[in-house]
Amino acid sequence: MKTEFVEKTEQDRVIELMCQILKLQESSERIVVEIIKEKGVGSFFDSYEGLDISELEKERIAALKLVIETKEKEITKMEGADRNGN
Repeated sequence: MKTEFVEKTEQDRVIELMCQILKLQESSERIVVEIIKEKGVGSFFDSYEGLDISELEKERIAALKLVIETKEKEITKMEGADRNGN
């Protein structure tokens, strides 16, 4: 039997990495993956508080969201400086 190699999409890689970082329980991982695939990462971060997952997992998601937002602001600031020649 020949096994086909299926290339993961960028979204699949992001989801996989997020789940590894967050150390989600298997049941929580299924919920998170489903929400991200249905609504996207941005919507997931806006609605994770209502998910049926543990409080510890919600705290980890909040921390990851903060890291992403902070890094995004830093990048935006750097890009603005580059455009202004600073």
